[in-house]
Amino acid sequence: MLQQPQHQLFDKNSPLRSSLRKHRVDANGKQQRSPSGRKTVSFCSSQNAENKRLLVSNVADCFALMQAGTELIKLRTNVRQFRRIFSLDADMAYIRWTPSNKKPHKARISIDSIKEVRVGWNSELLRLTEPIVSPEINEECAFSIIHGDEHECLDLIALNASDANIWITGLIALASEGVPSIRGRDVSGSLYSSPANLRERWLSSSFKEIDQDIKGYISEKSAVRLIHSLNNRLLISRIKQKVKEASNLNETQKGRIDETHFIDVYKDLATRPEIYFLMVRYANKDYLNINDLQLFLETEQGLSGITTQFCENLIDQCEPSNEARELNIMTVDGFSNFLHSQTNSVFDPLHLNVCQNMEKPFSNYFISTSFNTYLVEDQLRGPSSLDGYTSALKRNCRYIELDIWEPDDGGGDEPVLFNGGTLTSKLSLGPVLDLINEMAFERTRYPLFIRLELHLHSIDWQHKLLNLLEVKLGSRLYRPLNDSTDWSKELPTPKKFLNKIILSGPYYEGNTPIGEVEEEDESSELLLLTENNLQNEQTQKTKKRLMPLLREIRDLIAPFAIFGRINECGDLNKYLPSHNIISISESDCIRLVHSQPNFLFSSPPSLSSQENINLNSSNSLRLIRVFPSPQRIDSSNLNPQEFWNFGCQFVALNYQTPGLMMDLQEQMEVVVMYLNLQ
Repeated sequence: MLQQPQHQLFDKNSPLRSSLRKHRVDANGKQQRSPSGRKTVSFCSSQNAENKRLLVSNVADCFALMQAGTELIKLRTNVRQFRRIFSLDADMAYIRWTPSNKKPHKARISIDSIKEVRVGWNSELLRLTEPIVSPEINEECAFSIIHGDEHECLDLIALNASDANIWITGLIALASEGVPSIRGRDVSGSLYSSPANLRERWLSSSFKEIDQDIKGYISEKSAVRLIHSLNNRLLISRIKQKVKEASNLNETQKGRIDETHFIDVYKDLATRPEIYFLMVRYANKDYLNINDLQLFLETEQGLSGITTQFCENLIDQCEPSNEARELNIMTVDGFSNFLHSQTNSVFDPLHLNVCQNMEKPFSNYFISTSFNTYLVEDQLRGPSSLDGYTSALKRNCRYIELDIWEPDDGGGDEPVLFNGGTLTSKLSLGPVLDLINEMAFERTRYPLFIRLELHLHSIDWQHKLLNLLEVKLGSRLYRPLNDSTDWSKELPTPKKFLNKIILSGPYYEGNTPIGEVEEEDESSELLLLTENNLQNEQTQKTKKRLMPLLREIRDLIAPFAIFGRINECGDLNKYLPSHNIISISESDCIRLVHSQPNFLFSSPPSLSSQENINLNSSNSLRLIRVFPSPQRIDSSNLNPQEFWNFGCQFVALNYQTPGLMMDLQEQMEVVVMYLNLQ
């Protein structure tokens, strides 16, 4: 789903000019009167975008970002709102804000005067403000600084939760440890002799165990192995990338990494800011002692009867640093291990086995689906690779695609895979089928669909394809001619096809040795965009290319998985409900569902309630595949939830593109590959 533009809470004008507003903008772009006719005043200034992206791995990082300055919303009485740049002094004695009509010594707060840092809508002024702020500003963005002998309250709202967490963490550390203690830290932000330096000492000790010749550096491969041994949750590819970047920083030591860079790389990779911020909220420092851990377990986790011995045992189990375990202290690494452990998993381990009824028709399940599986980057110029299939199958994908073309002259004796008409590289079919046969049922026994998009106009090449399919996939390939089931009277189910590969593709009626079918080519819509032929798009969509099809290939296509393609509602009438997997583009599906709610449903679907999704008797048998719009040449992903709500079983995603949409699919399918619609 294409993201809608977000409305900003304030207008961004010049840094020194205020903007008085009596109106707000609603979701439709219309102005609304603010409650009680209150005015708001906003200022804006640019901020170092690079600093915002810095990973926070300790409190020193928070101080650095605070000293660089952050744009925050300062609240005044009558709920007036001002954008100001807040910063921490170089000597960490004051926080200041600009611009201000006050004298410089008044537009500041002494760190020593801070009594409390209060998080959320927890002051009188913030509670009044909550109903009128923009919906994207949530409670995590609000905080208050209680300061001075009169317990004055400075109420602030950050523009995002990350900025708020940085300031809250830094202020808590400053207020609890005191400025003299903070100033006594070394450049890494830790006291030489205090437990705050435990993490660095642990990493330094681990580095020296590898660098036994005391050279001061280790190889890239050794660094990758060491980091992964210290934290096996980290992806090898991500570790290699970061180690390579650190190695290239020194022209004279390429291929090697010194101790300082090793520690920085590990902290960059292994520190999740949200976990660090959570720890500091309870500890007010860079580690948890027994009392801090006990408070966290009782307050945040809701446990009761937590003893000192229980906390000590927890530290022994989760803390990687020997020194920290001896001191009964938990560093952020131990805290991360604890939060990621099975003890804290919200997932019931009993559900690791398939617990749904898998004997219902395929149309009753969501089925994880890949788009142009062979691509590992964009849709126009990226490489085609076996890695695309490896990644998809390891991540439980149950519907993969093969775009099969004749090779160029001299390009080999096997058909090739690539995104036709683009500059994507070509991949031989044989190794792909070998990989599929090897990995198809590594993660699950439930059937794997393979979509054959054929572009082989030569019968000789079709014979080669037939031979490869039969030889490479062997007994795992579902052969309809060997199945006596009458699929016009019976509906296929996942349980009936355990450990089977099901081919989906074109079909023709009759028994002629060679028939004629429409050539499927979803990449043609992509070419329309790249050739600036948008005005002819509807005309081009209606043009169909015909190609010959060998009967032996047709006979391998499952009778319930025959290609279908629709652009309009009326096109559905061409297909029998239980015989086809019907493809429709993301944009066409949204257009048709919203213009004609009965397109897939007996009543308009409610996106907020699964109970309101009722497929009518005919469409409940259909298998619908939604594929990304051709505009997504960068391999971005649609929102699968929207199409699941429409009742679409196959929602094709670009598995090579990480992000929220892939996370959503993977979490939906953490148990099995098929999730019951009922």
